[in-house]
Amino acid sequence: MRDKKLPKRQYTDEFKIEAIRLAESVGGHQAARRLGVPVATLGNWSRRRRAAGTPAPEVAVAGAAMPTRRPVSELEAENSRLRRELADAKLDVEILRKGDGVLCQGVAMKYAWIENHRDEYTVSRLCRVLSVSRTGYCQWRVRPPSPRALANEALDAKVAVLHRDSRRSYGRARITQQLHQQGEYVSAERVRRSLQRQGLRPVYRRAYVVTTDSAHRLPLAPNLLDRRFDGWPSNKAWVADITYVATGEGWLYLAAVMDLASRRIVGWSMSETIDAKLVCAALRSAYWQRKPEPGLLVHTDRGSQYASHEYRHLTAQFGITMSMSRKGNAWDNAAMESFFKTLKVERIYQVRYDTRAQARLDIVDWIEGFYNRVRIHSANGYLAPVVMESSLMAA
Repeated sequence: MRDKKLPKRQYTDEFKIEAIRLAESVGGHQAARRLGVPVATLGNWSRRRRAAGTPAPEVAVAGAAMPTRRPVSELEAENSRLRRELADAKLDVEILRKGDGVLCQGVAMKYAWIENHRDEYTVSRLCRVLSVSRTGYCQWRVRPPSPRALANEALDAKVAVLHRDSRRSYGRARITQQLHQQGEYVSAERVRRSLQRQGLRPVYRRAYVVTTDSAHRLPLAPNLLDRRFDGWPSNKAWVADITYVATGEGWLYLAAVMDLASRRIVGWSMSETIDAKLVCAALRSAYWQRKPEPGLLVHTDRGSQYASHEYRHLTAQFGITMSMSRKGNAWDNAAMESFFKTLKVERIYQVRYDTRAQARLDIVDWIEGFYNRVRIHSANGYLAPVVMESSLMAA
């Protein structure tokens, strides 16, 4: 038995009038898509209106006579035409903005981009803006994918997983290294094109500024580290510093300690006040967990917290040799500055903390669960700090 035909849709005069007005404002295809009517039907309504020689009448109000609208003047017709052209231009600009990454790519990549956006815009418009043939696109849709296209599709899936698992922090270089470690030997250029095809980008890297309170008369230590950040055995050279995190309850201060051998964060502490107790708690946490031998070198900036009597007493108690950066020279503690920049750019700037407790939990999870154990580090030959530390101990 044949299925019964659906009843033919009918539209009120009011609906037709408003549909024509919308088409004049945003264009026929956009209006048809928004209203859910065929483009041809909308065109028929518009042509009948023009053939009548007068615009469609206003919608009648119950109990009142239906007024007749005056003919459209040349100025009004010109304004209507300009509005349509402006709407078309806005759509073209919107497509160009979204498709910026494929404008200089090959035809196949443009076809794939059109395929992904054909529900948002008409195919004819997309092909015109991207300067490709509509016929070629239609042929591409029915053509079986080439071996290269299949290989790119498989690569895209792997790149997307690595980008997601890195919490959107990995760009071309790190994803390429991760693929190599997985036995997938592809060039950095192919990875770049894969990221571009999928519209994937690492999180935005903002400018990062660090300030230190060194306006004090407390005793200072010499710069014994002298920017020798590489080549250290485990638990022989640490660096430490403080940063701040904004929350809905006010500032939260983070003090951290890094082992230069593997770039692992070996100690940390957080507090709503920035004082000597904060840096002492971070150093004590690192020392108790690592139990280094006497003679460990710990490098910091000249901040009053690190020059305080409490901190100096603690380093003497642990048999630690103190080292401090030169005045106003952040490069002397570049390894620690780099860590804080990574933390802020890849995590803190991506979320909003309503409370200090929420910030504490999230930062601890990022440091211990992601940075130390998962995130690959260029200074380690693209190994995670924990993996690098294990390899050093096995050597």
